[in-house]
Amino acid sequence: MIVDTHCHLFFDAFDPDREAVINRAKELGVKYMVNVGTDPEANQQALDLSKQYEGLFWTAGLHPHSSHLATEETFEEIRQFVKREKPSAIGEIGLDYFKSEASPEIQKKVFTRMLRIALEDKLPVIVHSRNAFKDTFDILKAEGGENLKGVMHCFSYDMPELEELVKSGFLASFTCNVTFKNAAALLEVAKHAPLDKIMLETDSPYLAPQIYRGKRNEPSCLVHLAQVLSEARNISRETLEATTTKTAISFFNLPVP
Repeated sequence: MIVDTHCHLFFDAFDPDREAVINRAKELGVKYMVNVGTDPEANQQALDLSKQYEGLFWTAGLHPHSSHLATEETFEEIRQFVKREKPSAIGEIGLDYFKSEASPEIQKKVFTRMLRIALEDKLPVIVHSRNAFKDTFDILKAEGGENLKGVMHCFSYDMPELEELVKSGFLASFTCNVTFKNAAALLEVAKHAPLDKIMLETDSPYLAPQIYRGKRNEPSCLVHLAQVLSEARNISRETLEATTTKTAISFFNLPVP
């Protein structure tokens, strides 16, 4: 089996055929899917979906693109929701200096507040970081240090950043963008990353693999990512799937199948 550690199956893109998408993934061995929340409404949708389908889990987050909309009431709503409903992680949260209406300063404040919610409930974090590695990493270290368990999702940086991340006890998660024609450098990073320090994801409905570019991504595509990455690393797909699945189950505290 294999775990899609980051998807958004509650998005409108899946309204026409959500159940078929989930069944298709399970038939191909993607038995667990983690639906990642991005704001209070999405967090509730992710929770609702996890109650509806076996093998679906959920997280509660506040995406950096929504940072400028956050108020004290937002943080308290999420904080109480997390205590009451007990998600598998806090996320996605983080910094995006590539495309966001929120200023870096606002994003950093929101990121810090969300990390504190995670620490309060001893939950791991799913971190979104784009064009912002240093600030992201500095805040992770300052706020959490050794007490914080986290993964940088859709990892898009170079080998020095990966090494720094892993050395500090964090994980990196790779998605189907490593299959893109212009992603040779990123595939090289994924190829040399310590196998027991990475997880796999689709970030569905975004970032469909090269063979499906322009189409909706979905959890079943994780199998293609696993094949591409196992070939790049010159290991069996079974080894890749077993190791990343073990890491994901431990990270999110999922049931052992």
